[in-house]
Amino acid sequence: MSIKLNVKSITILMLVSLIAIMAWNPAGASAKAAAAKTIRVYVQDKEIHPRTAPVIQGGKLYVEFRSAVQALGFSFKYDAVKKVITASSEDASFRFDLKAKTAYVNNISFSVTGTPVFIGSGADIMVLASIFQSTSYINADYDQKQKTLRIYEDLQGKPKKSDLKKIRALLEAHYQTSGGLATIQSLNLESWGTYTTFSADILIHKSGGELLDRIEHSSIEMEHQADKSWTIHNITMDTEYLDYISLAQKEISVPDADKTAIISLLAADYKARNEENIDALLALQNPAGQMFTDDPGLESMREYLKFTYDRGELKYDGESTIIVAYEPDRATVYTVFTMVDMADLPLFKLRFFALDSMVKAADGNWYRDIDNDIILDTEAVK
Repeated sequence: MSIKLNVKSITILMLVSLIAIMAWNPAGASAKAAAAKTIRVYVQDKEIHPRTAPVIQGGKLYVEFRSAVQALGFSFKYDAVKKVITASSEDASFRFDLKAKTAYVNNISFSVTGTPVFIGSGADIMVLASIFQSTSYINADYDQKQKTLRIYEDLQGKPKKSDLKKIRALLEAHYQTSGGLATIQSLNLESWGTYTTFSADILIHKSGGELLDRIEHSSIEMEHQADKSWTIHNITMDTEYLDYISLAQKEISVPDADKTAIISLLAADYKARNEENIDALLALQNPAGQMFTDDPGLESMREYLKFTYDRGELKYDGESTIIVAYEPDRATVYTVFTMVDMADLPLFKLRFFALDSMVKAADGNWYRDIDNDIILDTEAVK
């Protein structure tokens, strides 16, 4: 008996057989597994789909450059005649010369020993994923287990120009609200990482009862938050008081009794220091001041003063005393005095320029208010 099959029947039979073969064919299963392991690419936490999937060659990961860099917001240009690719943003630039096989990041040559920086040709070249890190603010992390490549702006990387504008605005607001009119004379980026550090010179004009303009020479630590905002972590400063020498010509009129009491108070202060008389020093201090209210027993304060004035044969000598601000119960005195350690040979003398604060207490006597004293400057005296 013969079986006749027409063309239609043969076609159907072949399709059924092919489907059956694909269902159990190990090669087909391998193809599916390979597809499942394709490296996925995320730029700024959004998945992108490059024209060519990332590949690993020579143990190095390569990603299609154009798709990644455009997702980061860079402009992209390919000169087909010169075979040159360029990409740039406000903060970084890339340049690839396909003929010379050279690469530049921020106009600085980029190379890796024994490994090509890019592979392929034309506009869709593949580049080492690590090249993005040379911008100082972009990172590229590859998770081998999850088969994911993440390219993103690192919060601990170098601040972008837009970040610097935000930081300056934040600092201007900070200093404006801290009292007085402030101007940022200089702001220089020093380092970045967990904290971004700046050196800054802040001019603060006198306000209220202040007598002098000043410049705060500051070291400022900023922190980049997860929401991309910036906060001030810490500020350390060295204050430069401007034109303090002019205070010598700004003595004001003070009632004779108060003037005599204030000058006598400072003389008694120098005497007590020279004699290392801790009780006498304490007797000259504002009874409502911090050292009394914070430590009623005064035992630790006595130990502190003893440590302060008993570290050597320190001798104090007042050179000038000029009252530059006065109210019935408060005064500010511009003082110039020297300090020398008699035990130090050769003798080393320092001259201090200071604003000393005085208060009149309820008992009618004047006292030192050292919590509000200001050292304006010091100089070595030969």
